[in-house]
Amino acid sequence: MSELKGRTVLVTGATGYVASRLIPALGQLGASVRATSRNPAVLKTRWPDVEIVASDLLDETSLTPALTGVEVAFYLVHSMGGSDFESIDRTAAGGFLRAAERAGVKRIVYLSGLGSADQDLSEHLKSRQEVGRLLSSGKIPVTELRCAIVIGSGSVAFDMLRYLTERLPAMIAPRWLSTRIQPLAEADLVRYLIAAANEPNPGGVVEIGGRDVLTYREMILRYAARRRLRRLIASVPVLSPRLSSYWVNLITPVAASIARPLIEGLRNEVVVTDESSSARYPDIDPVGYDEAIVAALERQVDSLRTAVVTAAPPEPGMEVGLLSDNRTLSVRSSVDRAAALLFSLGGDPSWYPFRLAWWVRARIDSLVGGVGLSWRRPDGRLSEGAKVDWWTVEAAADRALLLKAEMKTPGEAWLSFRVDPSGEGSELQQSAFFLPRGLLGRAYWWVLLPVHAPIFRSMATRLVSRMEHDEAPRPS
Repeated sequence: MSELKGRTVLVTGATGYVASRLIPALGQLGASVRATSRNPAVLKTRWPDVEIVASDLLDETSLTPALTGVEVAFYLVHSMGGSDFESIDRTAAGGFLRAAERAGVKRIVYLSGLGSADQDLSEHLKSRQEVGRLLSSGKIPVTELRCAIVIGSGSVAFDMLRYLTERLPAMIAPRWLSTRIQPLAEADLVRYLIAAANEPNPGGVVEIGGRDVLTYREMILRYAARRRLRRLIASVPVLSPRLSSYWVNLITPVAASIARPLIEGLRNEVVVTDESSSARYPDIDPVGYDEAIVAALERQVDSLRTAVVTAAPPEPGMEVGLLSDNRTLSVRSSVDRAAALLFSLGGDPSWYPFRLAWWVRARIDSLVGGVGLSWRRPDGRLSEGAKVDWWTVEAAADRALLLKAEMKTPGEAWLSFRVDPSGEGSELQQSAFFLPRGLLGRAYWWVLLPVHAPIFRSMATRLVSRMEHDEAPRPS
């Protein structure tokens, strides 16, 4: 039984990536989770069963309601950009410690960064470790977990690597691509955080990392191999973090203000030098880099499935690299009638507008070993795993359907439908999602967009017309 069961646990930085993975795990253990952020509205939508308290770490008085009654506090915040981030981090940590001591918090778990103090650490890593020392200067036991890059969709460092690898068939390798790194899988990080909250003797610095030690260059090439991409990397002796951050900002959605501290941190070797974590947390056996990549990509698809079925806001990382076409139309029909019609989809070419375009696409697909043109569907209402035309049903709920394309594409493609109440009628939300594989995948999406856009628009319009005028088939 978890030691956290029934205990009140606070998670700061709750709109961030790590918190988005930790909060559900704490809830599954029976902890009474309280989340705090300056933007509580997003959290209330994402986690309706979690207690949400608004606070600002730079306003010490606002922390009192968040910390009252808390036994364990997870400190998961740090500044990434700006010229004054060290001062901001110090102010936030000092105010949080004082407020936590007044509230009687029993322990603090802080997530910091790997890096030896005898190195010329980047300003970013120095600040993170300074925060650890400030939090530990009080009366509350503080366990400071130090790790390198977290491998998970939503981790800014990993997402930067993904974008670079997916978008650049060839790249120049500055010196920081040769730095040794010990990446850690997202799931293992969550296990370590929970273990630090549960252990009988908290406190001190604990270095944690995955099974593999790799250079950033090796991480790129192994990610590329997993995605069946060929990548050429040419080494050069110089390229400053500032220039690199502009380059990253040009190639990826990661802002230069965020990329720069990340790249500056890569000048330091971030490898576990103290192996005591294995004795301290013997139940955790961290996985290697390749397993972490697989889990990250699968988690992204699972997040997409959950968002479609539950209509919850996308969790951090779900939309990384994902291209989409979204349509929302009003339906003058009840939700039940519209949903019944939706779940009768397939098995009939009349469902598809521009049938000649579909036929041509199917013929091309059959020539490259794909499923080709196929009108099929099971009897009755569609359910998960069913084959419908050239799709597989990935998820099915009362009023939502997610189809995955079986046609050959340079990436993965889905089509989702959701019917929700709206006024006296209902509303249809239709989305096409594409997760491209490499530059070819992105070219495929944008080249075909002039064809796809009218097809998707007409498909949504045709669905609405059927929902309003056709008698919905009765499931058998």
